Amino acid sequence: MERRSRSDPEALQALVDGSASRVGLDLGRLKELKSVNYKPLMEYLGYIQVQRGGNETLLFVRMKDLDEMADLAGESRDELVKQFKRLGVLLSMN
Repeated sequence: MERRSRSDPEALQALVDGSASRVGLDLGRLKELKSVNYKPLMEYLGYIQVQRGGNETLLFVRMKDLDEMADLAGESRDELVKQFKRLGVLLSMN
């Protein structure tokens, strides 16, 4: 049975309030989506992973990185966050 992390409602609210400094993304879930739209995002996140020397399935990124990802996707940060929440990619905020 596959185990998947669950979203943290309080952390999601922190993102909405603007008090979160980092977001946790489920990279395994993002890879499962197989949409061409997510390929540039996966490449960007892969770059972050290489820089950190890790290969985790849960990756925490800064808000600045989230802004860059939104630019790559041609969306606002809020739109990207809503989409990631709906798809189960956005898991937590720190």
